[in-house]
Amino acid sequence: MTMRHDLTSRDVVSSAAFREIMGSFPTGVTVITTLSADGEPVGLTANAVSSVSLNPPQLLVCLGQDRFTAQAIARSERFAVNFLGHDQQAIAERFASRAVDKFAGLATTEGELGVPLIDGALAYAECQVMKMIEAGDHRIFVGLVLRGEAGRGVPLMFFRRHYGEWPSAHQGSSA
Repeated sequence: MTMRHDLTSRDVVSSAAFREIMGSFPTGVTVITTLSADGEPVGLTANAVSSVSLNPPQLLVCLGQDRFTAQAIARSERFAVNFLGHDQQAIAERFASRAVDKFAGLATTEGELGVPLIDGALAYAECQVMKMIEAGDHRIFVGLVLRGEAGRGVPLMFFRRHYGEWPSAHQGSSA
């Protein structure tokens, strides 16, 4: 498949329309964490997270290139994905803000890669950056999952700019 490189902004959907389109895709909510150059914890809320490969175990996160956390990951080459539970909306909102110290008063544990893990998260994955890809105004980080753990619980979901939970998640597995 050949991509046309002569497309202009008139040829693509507007940013507002694209946001509405993608907002129609319900996602889980995560907080991506790492350390700044001076060793301070940094992080942000993200829902652009996906598995890439089972062998080796890899996932990807997409972060705005101008975000401090993206720059810190590019420098440190390590990060954690903290998958939030339905009762952690306040944490998602905190890390989605431009607050200076998002970790103030938040219970965390230092992971084996030295990155902060949010206590009580539904699951976490500690990753080593394998590849960075520039994509428009974002950077895609492909991470090799070195450590991780999944607990039990109900995920926090995001759909059309609102938080919620998956209604049938309380019913358990039917398998």
